[in-house]
Amino acid sequence: MTTSQVTVKALAALALVAGFASLGRAQPGGMTAEEAFKIRPKQPGVNVSTPAPDAVPRCKVSPIAHPEKPGQSMGYLVSDPDGKPVRQLITYDNKSFNVISFYLDGVEAYREVYPSAGPDGKPAQPYQFRWLGPNGSKWGFDRTFDFVIDEWMVISPEEVSQELFRAVQSGDARRLAPLMITREQLTDLGLPAGDVNALVARANGAAKRVTDTAAQLKLTERAKWDHADFGIPSTRPADSFGGKKDDFTSYKNGTAFVIEDGGKTVLFQTGELVQIGRSWKVVDGPSLGGGNDERPVIGPEIKALVDELNAHDQKQPAQPTVPALAAHSAKRAEILEKIAAAAQAKDTWIRMLIDSHQQAAEGGKPDNAHILRLREWRDTMVKPGGNPGIAAYAAYRVLIAENSIALRDAGMNDFATIQEKWRAGLQAFVTAFPASADAPDAVLRLAMAYEMSGAKDAEAKAKEWFGALAKNYASHPHAAKAVGALKRLDSEGKPLELTGPALANPAQQVNAAQKDKVVVVYYWASWSDSLAADAKKLEALVKAYEAKGLALVTVGLDHDAKAASDAVARVGLPGTHLYAPGGLDGSPLAAAYGITAPPHVFVTGKDGKIVNRNGHVATLEDEIKKLLGEK
Repeated sequence: MTTSQVTVKALAALALVAGFASLGRAQPGGMTAEEAFKIRPKQPGVNVSTPAPDAVPRCKVSPIAHPEKPGQSMGYLVSDPDGKPVRQLITYDNKSFNVISFYLDGVEAYREVYPSAGPDGKPAQPYQFRWLGPNGSKWGFDRTFDFVIDEWMVISPEEVSQELFRAVQSGDARRLAPLMITREQLTDLGLPAGDVNALVARANGAAKRVTDTAAQLKLTERAKWDHADFGIPSTRPADSFGGKKDDFTSYKNGTAFVIEDGGKTVLFQTGELVQIGRSWKVVDGPSLGGGNDERPVIGPEIKALVDELNAHDQKQPAQPTVPALAAHSAKRAEILEKIAAAAQAKDTWIRMLIDSHQQAAEGGKPDNAHILRLREWRDTMVKPGGNPGIAAYAAYRVLIAENSIALRDAGMNDFATIQEKWRAGLQAFVTAFPASADAPDAVLRLAMAYEMSGAKDAEAKAKEWFGALAKNYASHPHAAKAVGALKRLDSEGKPLELTGPALANPAQQVNAAQKDKVVVVYYWASWSDSLAADAKKLEALVKAYEAKGLALVTVGLDHDAKAASDAVARVGLPGTHLYAPGGLDGSPLAAAYGITAPPHVFVTGKDGKIVNRNGHVATLEDEIKKLLGEK
């Protein structure tokens, strides 16, 4: 906020946030640069610009004109000799300063907000602190006026790892309090009670993990947080679990890198982080991770390799072709092999290594060097004294890489053999590693593979594995799709049960079942290759049979409602359109009948019961004629 940016609207917004705060200094009759620079950030480690003492006399103090009261000022902007702002002080009550802003290289980098001064006029302590610009994004409240943050309104995953580092460094578990997920927050999201209880139970152990990790790492006062690495976040759409407002988004884990005194780098795991509004909350607390590793250290022997890896990761291929991406991953795996051989934090590096080998393998021939290396990790780690978690991680990625290569190179007559091998491999994986993190995904893929196989026992096997997914992994997001798939496989002869929001008006709930109508339900997505052709055929059917009792209901499976609306207009898709956020994997409309791929077609008779759970647009007309009693 600079002088020219102060507006009535901005002042009103600040007043609401600040509560008409004050600084315990009389409204100026003449602020000097010397006085302004005596005001320093109350929070440690904040990087702001402060001119050298010999430059202070050349700094400029400019009154800030009040936007509603001509001739009156509302504070001061202090600029350095080059004209860059370095401090800004704003008042609302004309007694003391409300908001003090600090700048770094001319950009606002930190802000403090003060509550109203008491009648005695004594200086008040700030109760809001905002880290801005190059200092980050944190926004914290100190309700006890002791300069310790009691609640984070805004904090990023990386900044959470910084706070975890400070807790581990000091061994003070009390620092966790404003970071922790609470039962109230989880309940407010609308999570099922079982999920809430499980997360809260894990969170109850976070304080002990701080003290345990502090005792193991023994960080010195000179240790410094360096950076944190997080993978892709995982999201459960709110409508998939009956959420009240926001999705459930989390990072399952993260790795914080700390530079210890003497140049060594040590690592610790953040555990799961959950997004609540604009802040990320801690579930598990810090730890050294799994495996047999002790104190994870990046010593001088691998620091150069880690630097090399970071430099390589910054050089993505100019053209992201399969060969280029495979070559990039191969080089990454080469560096990680050296790191994994020397590092103490084995699990962290080995998982990164396995991922790189998988990506490199998929660009090569069958039994290429990367596939062989993945198998070696799998076979070595599964032996007595190995690491079952790493064994499972490698085994699943071997399966995926082998199947990807086989499908890429498949001939017209090879598909059945490839699918049979895929199903056998998935079943063997689930049998060997039923408790692994990848097991639910493997079971879902196995059920889908059986359903689409066309084999004699396909449906029975699909039901068996969908049932196993629903029963054995009930808390996993895939379980809802499995329950829906079981309902779909047994749906013929039963009433259609499908209600959801209208695409054009989400507030309107539409029941797909319609009395005395033959109903066609068409699941689709804008990215489906057959959408345009299907739309033309469905339009012809609606024109020919709508007046005779045909109703068409479509269900869009795009992640974005606008993309779905645009697709409807582009291809001229007829009918009543339903849409719920979440896409194929997360939409409750997809989960209702366990839809695994578009297009998918249901047909009901006039009695509202499903007569075909797996229809085809190309053959619908004959079926519709029969149901309408036409010859």
